[in-house]
Amino acid sequence: MKNLRQLSFLELFGFLALILGVVIEGYALITRPGTVVSGDDMFGGAVVLALAVAFLHDRSLGLRLSLIALSTLGVGYFVFIHTQAWLWTILLAIAVAVFLIFCFGLRRDVRQNHTNWPQF
Repeated sequence: MKNLRQLSFLELFGFLALILGVVIEGYALITRPGTVVSGDDMFGGAVVLALAVAFLHDRSLGLRLSLIALSTLGVGYFVFIHTQAWLWTILLAIAVAVFLIFCFGLRRDVRQNHTNWPQF
C-alpha cells in the first residue's frame, strides 16, 4: 500500500489559499460580471492564487503552471475591466506570468526535468 505523505503547515496553507483563491475568482465571475467590483474581486483572487503558488512550491509542475495561469487570467480580467484596452491587458498579463514564473523558479525546474520527458 502506498504511504500517505503528511502535509506540512505551509502545504496546508497553500491548499487553503488555492481553495480560497478559486472561490473568490468564481464568485467574481458569477456576481455582477463585467463590473469594477467584479474586477477588484478577481484581482484579490489572483493575489491569493499567487500566494498558493508560493506555498506549494514543491508540488508538481502542472499544478503550479495551472495556478499561475489562473492568477494571470485574474489579473488580465482586472486590467481589462479597468482599462477596456486589450493591448494593456495582454501586456500586463504576460508581465505577471513572467514575473510569477521567474519568482517561483519554474524555469529551473523545467531545465532540470527536461531529460525525463518522453522523446517523440
